[in-house]
Amino acid sequence: MRHLLALVLKYLLTTTVMFAILPAEILWFSLWLTLVAYALGDLYVLRRLGNVSATIADFGLVFVAVWIGIGAFYDIAGAAILSAAFFSALLAAMGELLFHAYVLRFVTVEHGEKDAPLIGRQWQTEAAEEFDVRAARPDDKDRERAEQENDRYGQEPPHPPIL
Repeated sequence: MRHLLALVLKYLLTTTVMFAILPAEILWFSLWLTLVAYALGDLYVLRRLGNVSATIADFGLVFVAVWIGIGAFYDIAGAAILSAAFFSALLAAMGELLFHAYVLRFVTVEHGEKDAPLIGRQWQTEAAEEFDVRAARPDDKDRERAEQENDRYGQEPPHPPIL
C-alpha cells in the first residue's frame, strides 16, 4: 500500500511536469516514465547512494526519455526538443528532491530508522572529539616541549616601565 501511494504521487508529479512543458498527449509516456523512474531511481539508487545521487539519476533519465521518446513522435527542430527535455528534467528533479524525502521517511523504512539521512552515509566525513591529536597522547619530546611552554607562560610577564 505504501508503494501504491508513492507511485500515485510520483505519477501526479511526472504528469504535472510533462503537461507544463510538453503537449497533452503524453499520459502513457508519463505512466511509463513513472514506473521506470520509481523502480530505478527511488527503489534502487535512492537506497544505495542517497537523495542527491538519485535526483541526478532521475534528471538524466527524464532528460534522455523526453529527448528520445518525445523526439521520435514529433517532427520538431532538435533545439526545441533539447530545451523541452532539459526543462522537463529540471522541473522533475526539483520535485524529486521532495519526493525522495517522502520515500525515505515513509516508504523504505526497513532498518527501523525514523530519521533516515537524506544523503548517503558514505559521503559523510569523520569527526574527532579532541582538537589537537598530539595533546591527547604526547610522547617524550612533545611532553618536554609542552612543559617548557607551560613554564614560560606560567611566569609573570615583565612589567613595562612607568614613565
